[in-house]
Amino acid sequence: MQRIGSWSWKPGTWMKCNRGVRALGLISGIAFMATVVTTGCGGGVEATKAGQAKTRLSETVAPAPATTVGQTASGDAQGAKFFIYAETLTADRPSVYGFIAPRGCTPSGVFKRGERIVWRFEILDVATGKIVTSAEAASVKLRLPYGVEPPADFKQRGEGRVPDAPWTWDVCWDVPLDYPMGVLDYTILITLKDGRTGTWKPPALVDPGRGIDTRPQVIE
Repeated sequence: MQRIGSWSWKPGTWMKCNRGVRALGLISGIAFMATVVTTGCGGGVEATKAGQAKTRLSETVAPAPATTVGQTASGDAQGAKFFIYAETLTADRPSVYGFIAPRGCTPSGVFKRGERIVWRFEILDVATGKIVTSAEAASVKLRLPYGVEPPADFKQRGEGRVPDAPWTWDVCWDVPLDYPMGVLDYTILITLKDGRTGTWKPPALVDPGRGIDTRPQVIE
């Protein structure tokens, strides 16, 4: 008789032991399959319960949503709707006050007093699906705070120096030296030659709690 650990080895023991191992393996396999069916291979029952608890917590204590100002497409009572892509850039030339940005023709949302701001934008007529050019528009202008309404020109970027440059609407405005600092809200006013009119205000993310405001800013 040979002793292996606490097992006593006798003739015929292997067959009994083998049948026992097979039975134990079958039970373990059934238990594993039951676990998979119960959890759906998603990390176990406890993980599922934790996920449900987390969902309930997020529904109960959801953070206040940020405020979105403006919209991508807008129009007036006449039904004219426009989609506009607009950007503000620094100028590559001095303003009337003699100030110039350190880097010209660069997208920016922050401008100093005395600097020149450049707006470039494209207008899409939602009704026709066509880009609005000077051939369709009777008037396009910006409306800034304090009654300032600079007109927009439809011209080629680079003023023709680059033959294949795109054509866009363009507005240049020099920030007065005593202009109030802070947010610079603006609206684009469109009047078409067929009589339709519309206004567009750029969408902005405003969340004072996190110090976020994507609208253009005037600083000292």
